[in-house]
Amino acid sequence: MKKILLILTLIFAFAAQVFALEIVEPADKSSSVYSDSTHVYGTVNPESTVHINSQKVKVWKDFFVHSIPLKMGNNKITITETKKNGAKKTKVINITRMEEPKEEVQPFIAKEPHTIWTAKTIKDYAPVREKASGKSNRVIDLPKGIVLYLSGKQGDYYKIEETGETEFWINKNLISTPTLTDCRMPITISAPEKSYDNLYDYTKFAISYPVLYTIKQNDKTLKLTLYGVYGGPEAEKRNLEYTYNSKDTILGYDGVYSNGDFVFKTAKTPVIKNPDKPLEGLRIFIDAGHGGKDTGAMGPTKIPEKKFNLAIALKLIDLLQKEEGAIVSYSRNTDVFVDLYKRVDLAKQNDALISVSIHNNSLPQGENPYIKHGTGTYYYNYNAKNVALTIKNNLVTDLKLKDDGLNYKSLVLDRATDPVSTLIEVAYLTYPEEYMLLQEDKFQMEAADSIRKSLREFILTVQAKK
Repeated sequence: MKKILLILTLIFAFAAQVFALEIVEPADKSSSVYSDSTHVYGTVNPESTVHINSQKVKVWKDFFVHSIPLKMGNNKITITETKKNGAKKTKVINITRMEEPKEEVQPFIAKEPHTIWTAKTIKDYAPVREKASGKSNRVIDLPKGIVLYLSGKQGDYYKIEETGETEFWINKNLISTPTLTDCRMPITISAPEKSYDNLYDYTKFAISYPVLYTIKQNDKTLKLTLYGVYGGPEAEKRNLEYTYNSKDTILGYDGVYSNGDFVFKTAKTPVIKNPDKPLEGLRIFIDAGHGGKDTGAMGPTKIPEKKFNLAIALKLIDLLQKEEGAIVSYSRNTDVFVDLYKRVDLAKQNDALISVSIHNNSLPQGENPYIKHGTGTYYYNYNAKNVALTIKNNLVTDLKLKDDGLNYKSLVLDRATDPVSTLIEVAYLTYPEEYMLLQEDKFQMEAADSIRKSLREFILTVQAKK
């Protein structure tokens, strides 16, 4: 009998320890923020009551989530758990609200007249931006080895020589040290040469060396511009423009330098042989966000985002393969770390027509978790807007969640133009009801099935526009 009582005592003690007050967010007991509010969440005993700065807050199952306004300066936040037997446990967090610093605009330093500065990109996926700021919109991500001519410097950014109406800037850490040269390297470019295979149409230009380029889409038209191509007896600057027109909606496309050529490719519109299985034979890439050492967001009871992402992704992969007959590749099917750009490379290497990155959201400081929640999708390129919209609309309807919007944002997993790339935030870990839903196998399956249905709709819509 004594042994049984001892075991029961240990069990109850362990249970009490598991559900004891623990602050998950913010992770630091003392921190500084620029926002006018903060949110606090963590675990508690299911039968406890919780007060934050003497205000009683709701306990959801075995956790709490609460938003707190902040005054300028130090804010002392006291969280007290009172158990059923009257025992109390208190934790204190200190958050200092500061004024957001103003960004200093550095003066522009122009190169000397009649001099030529040249440099090369030294990293793949080197972003060219519209302004001399890391917050500015990206124009394009360049591969390593692109030759650039520079007209001046502002802070940590070099301005690429005038290329038209839009200014192009690149960070100093992405290029070789600029050097002075006597003259520009002579450049020649051939007439376009066309070819094709089962998946792509190709247009190839032989070119002396790799130069800056952009590709802009408008539904059935792509405009390729190769910048700073020189020619003629007086070597006047000109930009080579090439327009690609298609009778179909353009899906995946890309431009790459290969063996002295610039190769411009466009994905063929898939032919649907069976209307009941429009995804049959289609190449689809599924990315389960985060993984391994990269946990993603952390829920109130310390379940990491990566776990939910993988659970939904595995269910979606299974549905696409078994129910639709799609050819599916993926970034991970276990809890492993995969570099962000490696995920993009895997999608390209597998010739995916569509790439879907699955995530679940959390909130930055300054947002109220009871106001900002729901399901949303992200796109960056024109060719992904419709698939992102279709997925978002279906998820909102099927999961009965708040509409968190179709969002235009530059993210690694939605920037690729080949394949058509979108990123999904299924639900919020910071909203209690959605966090509890994410832990249900049924909800995960409903999310996966809604995405599958959306991909079917997207491809059928593309086919209808042919």
